[in-house]
Parts: sequence; C-alpha cells; structure tokens
Amino acid sequence: MALALDSQLIDDARCGGAALDRLIETVWPEAFRIAKTILRDRALAEDAAQEACAAIARGLPELRDSARFCSWSYKAIVRHAIAVSRRRSPMQSLETLDERGIAHDATDALDLAAALAALPVSQRAVVVLHYYAGFKSREIAAATGTSAVTVRFHLMLARRALRAALTSNDAAPAPRPEAADAR
Repeated sequence: MALALDSQLIDDARCGGAALDRLIETVWPEAFRIAKTILRDRALAEDAAQEACAAIARGLPELRDSARFCSWSYKAIVRHAIAVSRRRSPMQSLETLDERGIAHDATDALDLAAALAALPVSQRAVVVLHYYAGFKSREIAAATGTSAVTVRFHLMLARRALRAALTSNDAAPAPRPEAADAR
C-alpha cells in the first residue's frame, strides 16, 4: 500500500502550519507500518517512524517535485529504520521474542513473519519495499541508497532464505498418531 497524497497538500505543507500537521498525520501510519515490518519491534518502529516524520517535515521545503514525495518519504522511512536497527541492542529477551511472534522453541512452527524477521535488515527492507510498497528495483535503490543491481541481489538472497526457511518448515514430518498411541 503506497502513500496516495494530494500534491496540493504537499505544496501547502511546505509552508508549515496545519497543512504540515495533516501531511505528517497522513504519513505516520504508513511510516510506522514500514518501520515495524523492517524492525519487527513496536518501540523501535515508533522511534524510526518519528525520526522519519521529523526528517520529512524538515526536508519538505527542499523537495522540488511534489510528485516524488512518496518515493522520497519511503527513502526517509527506510533509512531511519535501518539506522535504528544499527543502534539497537543485539540482545533480546524471550518476552520480546514472544511478543514479536518469533518462536524460540525448535518445535514451534516457523511462519512468514519469523522468516522475515530472521533476514538481515538490508534484505528485509528490500522485501518490504518490493512486496509491501510495490516499488521497482530503481525506486528501492533510491530509497535505500544502493544500486538497482544491489537491490536485485538482496531480493534474490532474501527470497532464497525465505523459501528455505518456509520449505524446511513444510518438510518437517508431522508426528505420527500411532507413535503417540504406542506410549
């Protein structure tokens, strides 16, 4: 779901005031969703979305073409999510893992959210922008500050990792009922 904004609102928001407040209110939910999908943590996503919205508000007067607002704002959101992920602590509690829906028991089923969370943040960002926001390689490259070739490479690696994680989960044999009854 990409942002759909009226160019007049964007032009009016350049002057600040109520129009800027309306623009940020419109951008906030999408910024939070993108950041949460990348970071897999509500508190970190809030921080990243707030930082991205502040950057959008500060940088809006320099945006020359209102038609580029969506890709420009996604670029800010992704960059701030990646920056927050680099600052976060690598240690996480089991409560955080449970809250995020990531199984910490090897017998638990692996779902798409957990497989996505296991990807490096650079690959996760590319997957989110490609599948969630519908961006093409060159748009993702602009948003992440990399080349389109790098984007396609990260997308390929991410697809392979997701396929392997989900396939290995599907291939795990289900417990046989007769084995349980034999005990």
